[in-house]
Amino acid sequence: MKSPNFKVLVSDFTSSVDEWRHAQQVPKSQLPKLNDEQREVARKFKISEEEYARGVLAGLLGQKRQEARAQNLGEVIQRMLEGSTRHERVIAVIADMFKGRWIVQIQTPKAAINVAVPRELADDVLDWGLREQMEELRARLLYALGRDGRAVKRQQ
Repeated sequence: MKSPNFKVLVSDFTSSVDEWRHAQQVPKSQLPKLNDEQREVARKFKISEEEYARGVLAGLLGQKRQEARAQNLGEVIQRMLEGSTRHERVIAVIADMFKGRWIVQIQTPKAAINVAVPRELADDVLDWGLREQMEELRARLLYALGRDGRAVKRQQ
């Protein structure tokens, strides 16, 4: 994965079913080493260190996936901003999955602004790249940047 020109912050520790399955099949020798605190948690919950390490690995795989998605989302948004003569740029993409959204920080000539992108919209943009979702994202950005008076609300 190439290094983004903006910060990527993923604090949530999630994993998909595929990542969990992969972690269950990895040879024991390839599991992450647990620190003292992790070993203590495993002991308190009465699970083996190996089982706990497999959970840690699944979480690390999930974190890498989310970091890659954050980078991709930031790049999509940066391309949308590049047509502007206002010199706006993405400075950070933050996973806020507990609230089901991404926060994209954009530096404008006057200030940094935060734009909330619903997870479902970001998933549609990243997974399908359909014109309708791309336009919805563009409209959301323009509204947040004060360049369009029409708010676009995601259909439920």
